[in-house]
Amino acid sequence: MDRRAALGAFGVLGGTFVLASCKSSTTAGDDESTADAATSGDAAGSGACASTLEGEVGPYFADDSADGFARSDITSNLDGSSVQTGIPLVLTIYIYDAQNNCAAYVGAQIDIWHCNATGVYSDIAAESTSTEQWLRGYQITDSAGKVTFTTIVPGWYQGRTTHIHLRVRSSYDEAAGLSDGTNTTQLFFSQTLIDTIATTISPYNSEGTNPTTNATDHVYSGETNGTNVLSITGDMSGYTATLSIYLPIG
Repeated sequence: MDRRAALGAFGVLGGTFVLASCKSSTTAGDDESTADAATSGDAAGSGACASTLEGEVGPYFADDSADGFARSDITSNLDGSSVQTGIPLVLTIYIYDAQNNCAAYVGAQIDIWHCNATGVYSDIAAESTSTEQWLRGYQITDSAGKVTFTTIVPGWYQGRTTHIHLRVRSSYDEAAGLSDGTNTTQLFFSQTLIDTIATTISPYNSEGTNPTTNATDHVYSGETNGTNVLSITGDMSGYTATLSIYLPIG
């Protein structure tokens, strides 16, 4: 098993803090989402937000907070070079306060990072991309608790299903006594969608169908219990995705 396979199979654990998420809707035909199983009612209507376990940080996080990574469009390097090829994805994330009647959480820093269409991460020496910055960035939640990123649908690498990493930095972090000062999880796609993409469109089809499905992925099934599946609309020319995340007080 090579390094990428080992890291994908076993992961690198983050903290033990929990995030909470509302019901996640998925694209039609996805029979592997179990988001409702962890939901305890309508979060927006009842003020109750169902908790889900944090997903691990993984081996490819790079803390770029001080290096100008505050940006919405993360498809290229900071200087605009090396624009990544893939299906356009506009990702909107809403952050809510689970212990304040699910109110919008204003001023949280939301970092996301993910691999490109062929399964490679930027800004990682072991990937030979230490001078690259594509598919990484952060935004600060607005008055609606919202951030939006322009990116591409990720590809996959051995041992992991298709996913996007998300890290929240908020005032709750210090109160929770977290050693890394953050709350981390991972976002997922409908199995039907990622299988279709892998077999029909370049450059994704150069990698073929991922042998690791959502159901067999250790983070999707073992850590986040099938939650955090993006609600997606669109087609192969471009997708729009949304997800709501609820922060508890530590």
